[in-house]
Amino acid sequence: MHQIVSRTVSRIMRYDPGGLRVVRGLHLTLAVVVAALAADHLASYVDGISGFTLSVVCAAATAHVLLFTPISTRRHEAIEIAKFGSILVLLTAVGAALGTVAGASASKVLQPLWIVVIAVGFGLDGLGPFWMRAGRMISIFWLFVIMSSLPHSAGIWLPAMTVLGVAVAGVVRIGFWRPSASRTFEQVEKTNRKAIAEYLDLAANGKITDERSRRVTLHDLAGLRSELEFCADLAGADHDLRGLSPESATMMRLALEVVRDAVAVLPQDVRASLIADKAYREALRGILMRIRSGKDVKGMTKPDLEWVRGESGLRKEDEFQILRIAQAFFRLWTLSDGNAEIETRPKAPAQTGSNAGLIQRLSWRLAVQASVAATVGYGIGTYFQLSHAYWITITVIVVMCSSLGATIQKTIQRTVGTAVGFILAIALEPVLADLPEVRLFLIVALLPPIIILFERNYGVAVGFISFLVLIGLETLTGLPVSGFWERLYDTMIGAAVGLTAAWLLFPKRSGESVKGLAGSYLTTCEEFLKSGSTTPAQDRQDYARLRKDAMNLVASTKNYRAEQVPWSSFGHATADLDVLVIVLADYVILYRQARATVRKEAAGNPSDATLEDLLARMDKRVLDEFETVLKDKARQTVPGLAEEWLAAMPPPEKADIKLMTDWVATLYYARKVVRCLDGLRQEHIWSAASDLEPATGSG
Repeated sequence: MHQIVSRTVSRIMRYDPGGLRVVRGLHLTLAVVVAALAADHLASYVDGISGFTLSVVCAAATAHVLLFTPISTRRHEAIEIAKFGSILVLLTAVGAALGTVAGASASKVLQPLWIVVIAVGFGLDGLGPFWMRAGRMISIFWLFVIMSSLPHSAGIWLPAMTVLGVAVAGVVRIGFWRPSASRTFEQVEKTNRKAIAEYLDLAANGKITDERSRRVTLHDLAGLRSELEFCADLAGADHDLRGLSPESATMMRLALEVVRDAVAVLPQDVRASLIADKAYREALRGILMRIRSGKDVKGMTKPDLEWVRGESGLRKEDEFQILRIAQAFFRLWTLSDGNAEIETRPKAPAQTGSNAGLIQRLSWRLAVQASVAATVGYGIGTYFQLSHAYWITITVIVVMCSSLGATIQKTIQRTVGTAVGFILAIALEPVLADLPEVRLFLIVALLPPIIILFERNYGVAVGFISFLVLIGLETLTGLPVSGFWERLYDTMIGAAVGLTAAWLLFPKRSGESVKGLAGSYLTTCEEFLKSGSTTPAQDRQDYARLRKDAMNLVASTKNYRAEQVPWSSFGHATADLDVLVIVLADYVILYRQARATVRKEAAGNPSDATLEDLLARMDKRVLDEFETVLKDKARQTVPGLAEEWLAAMPPPEKADIKLMTDWVATLYYARKVVRCLDGLRQEHIWSAASDLEPATGSG
């Protein structure tokens, strides 16, 4: 029981190991509460306008600028808050002026104008990341301009409350405590090391036998690696960062897989003998100590790999697996150095879309889709006289994205998440009915977790948001339980309208994008393998480029997958494809490194022509596989090559251990590259978009 609780707490902590999102959520909660209270206090000096109206506008302005400002340095966040705040103040000033002129007809003027605001907001999508966020922000915030004009316009108090809300957001987010960038990196690095050590301890002792547990653990390690990279970039060049680099964390994760796989395939008697071997256990203990600490500590020495010679009479296949473990141990020891200088990646220049003018860069296609969907949603709400028809329009704004696949994903996640939150609110309503204080506590307390989930799992976050909105409306406005059903209907209508518009009006499908990115990515991998010997610095540079190309391909493939298999938005049934794409880059670099090492050994022993011949054949085998995939040819085979490679492996009792482990690594990484390519060829969703024929036969 203790282990279950410990692992559960550990997994929760790994969702946000540096506390960046928790602190951001706390800032949001505090800022919204302060803004609402400040506005409510000011309302006592204002005649004709309710404190509730002013509080809602002020709190909404605070929440919007904080939600749409991504985590960054204080300086960058201050600039973003100021820019977003200026946009909101201008927007509310225009709304206040129009509402004042329209008088009693303010809502009839402002509601149709929402369509125009949405069209403008979505049109900004093509101007870059900042304007994409700004466009979504103004599209949503216009609702608060409308609400503040009922029954009559708030006038100058509308932009005034916006200014106050933005000021509160800036003071709380920039002025209050937040984790140090360098200390956050250290905390995330420590969490990475602990997770890697835990996995190695289990894998090396043959205790990871459940496939699902293996996948979940590796998924956690991949998430921690991404967090480590994010924190390294956040700290930037202002800090002299030393520790575990993101690239090292990735390579260590691959080495862990090698250990797990090799230990698992050993015969039971050989595995038991290996695990019981004192030298093996001492080597494992030393590596675990170094991984956890990141440095040499008293009583720890470099692991002795002489245990790989082991007992005589082992099969060649068993010797191969033991050497794989030894090679992984060696890499884990080397990569776990805690004194490595972390090279922060330079910030990419702002995306301008193209060299075309401003008008040409606007996303007219998306603007048309969003405005038509919003118009239809508004028409449905008006025709059926829905009391809160604005929920339809809000849903349209939320689900519509720049591609059809992304819109499908958001639609499914939004609809299912809202339904789950609705069910949760209905189930708890009898318990919370007479406890308004508890409802308010839940609204405040659940905001930080939602901020974390928003980036990690949007579908689950939507469920919590739906729950909080419903109990919040019940608490603040007295919304009856029967009104919960209307919110669910409105969401479903808005999702259906938005998806239909994205599907029928100039749909942007992802097939061509996947095809182009896939060809470019595979060609780049092939070019890296054709290059000669490289330096560690060149390896890091090439690896960073490959990883970037891989992530772009994965993102486009996810959109394409959603178009073909919509329910994949909530499952991981095809997540293996993403793994294949990403790890191909890892294995390309590792194969190139191992090949260079073995070739250097071969050059030092020119009398052994067999070694150089095998290297050339292995190299040709891998490169030919790229050609068959790129040129739509049938899968090629080279019978006996792996057997010849193993047969030529130096005998363990005589050869240098480093040469043996490099020899095994070359074959292993070559196999992984080939299997990744074969896996991509057999993946029907990916091959359909890439014009690749599914593989037939085996080899």
